[in-house]
Amino acid sequence: MKLVFWHWFLLFVTLVPSSLGLTSDGLALLALSKNLMLPNNISSNWNASNATPCKWNSVTCDKRGNVISLDLTSSGISGSLGPEIGHLEYLQVLSLSDNNISGSIPPELGNCNMLEQLDLSQNFLSGQIPASMGNLKKLSLLSLYSNSLSGAIPKELFKNQFMEKVYLHSNQLSGSIPFSGEMKSLRSLWLHENMLSGVLPDSICNCTKLEELYLLDNQLGGDLPKNLSDIKGLRIFDATTNNFTGEIPFSFEKNCKLEIFILSFNQIRGEIPKWLGNCSSLTQLAFVNNSLSGQIPPAVGLLRNITYLLLSQNNLSGPIPPEIGNCRLLLWLELDANQLEGTVPKELANLRNLQKLFLFENRLTGDFPEDIWSIQSLQSVLIYRNGFTGKLPSVLAELKLLQNITLFDNFFTGAIPPGLGANSHLVEVDFTNNSFVGGIPPNICSGKTLRILDLGSNHLTGSIPSGVVDCPSLERLIVQDNSFSGHIPEFRNCMGLNYIDLSHNGFAGPVPPNVFSNCHCLVQIRPQANSLNVSIPGFRDCTNLGIIDLSYNTFSDKTPPKYVYCVRCNGRKGGSFT
Repeated sequence: MKLVFWHWFLLFVTLVPSSLGLTSDGLALLALSKNLMLPNNISSNWNASNATPCKWNSVTCDKRGNVISLDLTSSGISGSLGPEIGHLEYLQVLSLSDNNISGSIPPELGNCNMLEQLDLSQNFLSGQIPASMGNLKKLSLLSLYSNSLSGAIPKELFKNQFMEKVYLHSNQLSGSIPFSGEMKSLRSLWLHENMLSGVLPDSICNCTKLEELYLLDNQLGGDLPKNLSDIKGLRIFDATTNNFTGEIPFSFEKNCKLEIFILSFNQIRGEIPKWLGNCSSLTQLAFVNNSLSGQIPPAVGLLRNITYLLLSQNNLSGPIPPEIGNCRLLLWLELDANQLEGTVPKELANLRNLQKLFLFENRLTGDFPEDIWSIQSLQSVLIYRNGFTGKLPSVLAELKLLQNITLFDNFFTGAIPPGLGANSHLVEVDFTNNSFVGGIPPNICSGKTLRILDLGSNHLTGSIPSGVVDCPSLERLIVQDNSFSGHIPEFRNCMGLNYIDLSHNGFAGPVPPNVFSNCHCLVQIRPQANSLNVSIPGFRDCTNLGIIDLSYNTFSDKTPPKYVYCVRCNGRKGGSFT
């Protein structure tokens, strides 16, 4: 019926003199606008009394008056794309990206066989990609990303020898990648954030001009193609979060152009290839959460442009190569959750741009190099669950960008630098289970951003400074198993505080009234095993409080406060109190 209707429509247009109305392209655009809701600044300009649409907003014509471009990018359009689009037979550019268009892609779009650039990205399109789009043999740009398209990618779409850029990411596409090796001009292929499965076809190696290949966040599996290195100009290969297995079978021995090489969250095994040292252009190398084994090759020290080196959550062993210190542009070094041994090489202090240092959960030992603490760009240092020894230097207090320092389960000794936090905006400090002595730095919350302060299981003394109890961002305070003394201070301004562990210290009572009057988020407090002699008052405003452990104190008033579930009260497992 649609073909019959359009036949009579074209016959009518042919019989009516051009001076009495629009060209067929103009009438097709007006027909489109009935379902494709245009904003007033465009629709008011699309005038049916014009001879041609060539002066309409967002429309471009050739010298013969044929519409060759319709660009309505970011125009606030809604509605749907109708079949009338198929009658713009000279159309070369169609861009409707970043709008609110819904519905499906009309199969009639495949009739626009002059189309070179098609961009329907960032809309609300659904349904399948029509197989008829395989008829667009001149198409060099296809951009359909950030929609809700589903179903398989039509194999006809991947037989275009002129296609250069394909952006299908952030949809719900499924099935396999339908490569046939005919896309000789392909430079960019973005397929990430879909539900694609199957293997990465060997035929992709025929796309010798390919530069960007994004496959992350799919369900692809099997071995990687052995001949992937035939793509000499490949710059970006990101296959994060798939099910790829086997070893890395290809080798860029010469003229490696790789800039980003990411295989994180797969099941890759074997050793880290030594040929990576040939890829001097690499800026990002990430193999997080795989089954890689063996040692980190010293060849990584040849990566002079590397900014992200992420090798965590594998089975890597042996020492950290001191050659990593040659990677002077490195911002993020992540070697955690492996089986690395030995000491941290002092050469890492050469990484003067380093922001993130993650070495936790390894078997590293010895004194942590003092010069690393002088890297002024440091933001996060996570080195917990190792065997580090030694003291923290006072220069640590000079790190103005430091936000997170997590050292728990090591053997650090000495005092916590008294100026820690005075010059930075600390967010998390965790020194649990070390052998620190002295007191809590008084300015540790000077930046007013501290959320977690965990200093449990050390040999700390003194009282909790006012700068901590007045910290407005504090959520967790854990100082159990130390030698703190004095009264429990008043937590007056810690509005978000939800967990306090003061147990196994020397705090004594009486406790000041309204000690927790503003802690509306408080869920648990554990002051057991102290020397408190009067029940903790001020719980009436702590309406979310669920657990309190008052055991092993010396209370004279044994009446529990309201709104508290007492887990252990004076050595007695108690029930609910209202």
